[in-house]
Amino acid sequence: MVLCVTGGIAAYKAVEIVRTLVQLGAEVRVVMTRAATTFVGAQTFASVSGHPVVTKLFTDGPGVPHVDVARGADLAIVAPATANAMAKMARGVADDVVGSTWLMLRCPAIVAPAMHTEMWEHEATQENVRILAERGATIAGPASGALLSGDEGPGRLEDPQTIVRIALEALGRAQDLAGRKVVITAGGTQEPIDPVRYIGNRSSGLMGFEIAQAALERGAKAVLVAAPIGMAPPSGADVIQVRTAEEMRDAVLSVAGDADVIVMAAAVADFKPTDAAGTKLKKAEGPPEMTLVATTDILAELGRAAQVRKSGCILVGFAAETEPDPAKLAEVAEQKRRAKHADVIVANDVASPDSGFGVRTNRAVIAGPGGTVDAGLVTKRGLAQALLDEVVDLLKGRANG
Repeated sequence: MVLCVTGGIAAYKAVEIVRTLVQLGAEVRVVMTRAATTFVGAQTFASVSGHPVVTKLFTDGPGVPHVDVARGADLAIVAPATANAMAKMARGVADDVVGSTWLMLRCPAIVAPAMHTEMWEHEATQENVRILAERGATIAGPASGALLSGDEGPGRLEDPQTIVRIALEALGRAQDLAGRKVVITAGGTQEPIDPVRYIGNRSSGLMGFEIAQAALERGAKAVLVAAPIGMAPPSGADVIQVRTAEEMRDAVLSVAGDADVIVMAAAVADFKPTDAAGTKLKKAEGPPEMTLVATTDILAELGRAAQVRKSGCILVGFAAETEPDPAKLAEVAEQKRRAKHADVIVANDVASPDSGFGVRTNRAVIAGPGGTVDAGLVTKRGLAQALLDEVVDLLKGRANG
């Protein structure tokens, strides 16, 4: 684990975080900005953690310290996180040791802000917090109370023991899919009309990518069946590239046999032309006549044909709906869960401007065997984690029952 300490008066409270985590058996490496060392000496953290503290990007010794600690981390905590530090983290500025370490991290992260109330409430700070949360960071706090200026309000560093609890929860989930194979579909399929045009949809593939990333972080082997997407897949995922609904079906069936979890997050075309033209259709020839036929419902096929899946495999489907009412969305989700013979259905409203295609947030409900949960407006990374929490609970239930 790595704890990044930035230059705020609350830096002294980070000592308690390290001490408690070490007492609980964690190995903690500390990274401090130069400003942080003006509040608490590096030797204090070295004594409490049992490891040298990283305060410089480069040393006279071998290796690059901030690279080494980041690559070995299973969890990162930034506490306190000043407004300046969060601005750098959100924008990818690597001009100090914490900013550089942040860009190296490939593990879950907790950010604990601490600053004056006005700084916390400023729209620039709130935008940076939103960016960090959308990228998967857990924002812990700030708490409200007495501040250094004598004011009262939000801006205090969250209680150190609360931060420790959040860290332990994150570590507990970190490897709860170890040894499991998770198959995820992502993106929108494309059904060709001619060599240039196709029937498609607005799916960006981000939701599926976030699920794959979250599964990898929790120790799973992630197999990503991806329709054309304009972004790099998560590092470490096995990727199968497809274009059409039929290609996606074949790819999913080829890897479903030993999967512990199958998550159908892709937006699969419902219809396709019966015959795609071999050459580009000319505008001068007028509108073409086109007959459409239904594509295979991959989720329903997987739900019906239990023999193509491993015993105990959890089947998850996604439903894109234009229904802003959470209660009605929940009804749709449960109806589809039963109709498709799926274990879980995630229904999200794609009509709202802050939800669905092309944005980093969703308004969603998760329908499972135990009922329906309204996730509200949540980042896609947050929704991915909530979904995998449900999946892990179902896997544990089947293992015990």
